[in-house]
Order: sequence, then C-alpha cells, then structure tokens
Amino acid sequence: MAFYSELADADKVTGTAIVTSGIWQDGVSNITTFFTSSTQYTNTGDYSVDVYRYDPQTNASASVQFGVAYGHVGGSGSLGTRGATGDRTTAAVYGQINNMINPPNTTRFTFGGKSNVDQVYAIVINRARMREKLQPGSWELHLHSAGGAGSTKVKLIDDYSSLPGGTTNQRNFAPEYNVVSGTLVNSAGVKTEAADESSTTGTYGTFYPSLGIILLNPKRLQAAPLLMSSATASNTDSRNDRSLYNAIKSGSYFQAKRQEQITSRHYFIRADAGQFNSTTNETYYTQSIAGTRLVIPGLRTDPKTFITTVGLYNDSNELLAVAKLSKPILKSKSRAALIKVKLDF
Repeated sequence: MAFYSELADADKVTGTAIVTSGIWQDGVSNITTFFTSSTQYTNTGDYSVDVYRYDPQTNASASVQFGVAYGHVGGSGSLGTRGATGDRTTAAVYGQINNMINPPNTTRFTFGGKSNVDQVYAIVINRARMREKLQPGSWELHLHSAGGAGSTKVKLIDDYSSLPGGTTNQRNFAPEYNVVSGTLVNSAGVKTEAADESSTTGTYGTFYPSLGIILLNPKRLQAAPLLMSSATASNTDSRNDRSLYNAIKSGSYFQAKRQEQITSRHYFIRADAGQFNSTTNETYYTQSIAGTRLVIPGLRTDPKTFITTVGLYNDSNELLAVAKLSKPILKSKSRAALIKVKLDF
C-alpha cells in the first residue's frame, strides 16, 4: 500500500560535483592499440578515418573512439580541380573546421605566432565517448613517423598547467589551449612541457575541450624531430588523414579523460514514529469476521511494517521516479526512518 508525505523545502538539497573518468572503450583512460574499418576507409576515407580500440573486423563490440581528418584550404591532397573529376574533399574538411572554430571572415588558421596556415589535421573525439567535454590537462598523445629519427616519438599535451584559463585568442569556442610537446608524468613524477614554437612553422596545434577537438599543425609535424610529411599535390588522392593515423598507431599511446559536471538532487524522506505503520497487505490481517478484516493480534497494539520502495510524485500526483531500497526498513510506533534519495542529472 502506498502512503504519502509532502516534502518540505528543507527536505530538498541540490549540489554539483565535477566527475572525471576514462574516455575510451571499457572506461580506460589510455589505449595503445589502434584499428580502422576497411569498409569505412573505402567509402569515406578521403574525408576522415574512424579509429577503434579493438579491431572491428574481429570484435563485434568495437566502437569508434575518435576520428582523424586532414584539410587544405585549396583542396590539395585530394581529387578535383577545375575540369577534373573530384570533390576536393580536403577543401571541404578545411572549410568545415574553419567555420566551426574561427570567427567570421577568417579564412586561415593560426598556430602560435604563425598565421595564414593553409592546412590542418583534426583529431575529433567521438561525442558519445566525450559526453560533456575532454578534460584539459588530462590527455597525452604520442606520434611516431617513419621519416623521423629511429624510435624517436613526439609526445604532445596541452599547456593547461601553465595557462589554465586558455589563450586570449578570440575563437568561436573557449577556452583554447596550445598543443605543446611534453608528458603528463616524466621520470621524476611531474608534468613537463615545452612550447616548441618555431617562427617558421608555429606551434604543434590548438585544443578545444568543449568540442573534443585537437587541431595539429602539419607544418610543425613536418619539421624535426617527427618529419611527418603531408602530400599537397593538386588533384591527387593523397589521404593525409591516413598518414596521421599511422603516426598515432606507431606512437602506440593516447591518454585522455572526460569531465562532467553532475548535478545531484537529494530528497530526505521522513517517516515519523506515528506514520506508515499500517498496510493493506493480506499478511497483515486475519480472516475477516462479518465482512470486516481484523489485524493480526500481535500487531494491533504494536503495529509493524516494512518500507521497501520510495516514489517521488509531482503536484499533480504523477509518479516521476521510483527508488528501491537495498533491504526493507522496519517501521513501528517506536521507530522513525530517514531515507535519502539521490537523483543525478
């Protein structure tokens, strides 16, 4: 049987908390293996490459973790020019990313002190995995290129530790952080970073937590020590996005966490000593006499019930939420109960 008690304002408390967790499949914060789908690459690989933690060809549970794309303002590195068949996909990618991130009337990207950059790489975290945003200061990506020196890897992070508020650049999304070389934890157990900005090529890139997008500067990746080249010939299906994927796969390390602000509403349900001490459950009564049911003798002077469920209703008496207790709570005239119901949203 359901019994009702109106909640007072003092019985409703709201709070917020910042929660971080691993962003990749299975809830882990770092992955070291990377795979692509041959079907996706055949169909749309000239635009972007979807990256998996597990091989989608052999693991049915494999899901997309992030995507890799390459854009060039003039469409170089993709098929199509005037009079030639092709969609100039790299120009479409460049334009889409530019319109998303840069303010109106901006036609080129800027990385550090280097403006007018005509090409860009984008690592886009899967929205379902990212949820609210990618946590600044939590990600580290290793890149390795066949053009580099032996086993040399470039380790990239953002500059959140030295610039927690982000840059002062006016973008469509804030904050913006610089992508720098460094590691979250070095041999001494502390985070290190270096700006590594070149007057010729600019910085390694920029990072936008609310978008889950890491933009990398191909000009900087082409320089030492990575020496990762990007093909920019006209009317060629170069698929530079695959080049970045190969560098990620060979680097064998990508760490990241997501960050969410969780709002919690606490409802304190009070069952005073004189409340909720009866029920319509048949086990509470003996056989009726002359049509009147009688309470079991032992419960007539000392009634006892068990609370098993709490329902939350609105002012229209509509059930909005149900909370099941882990075990029944004994209720009697000598026992009061206070039950806290927590709703996260």
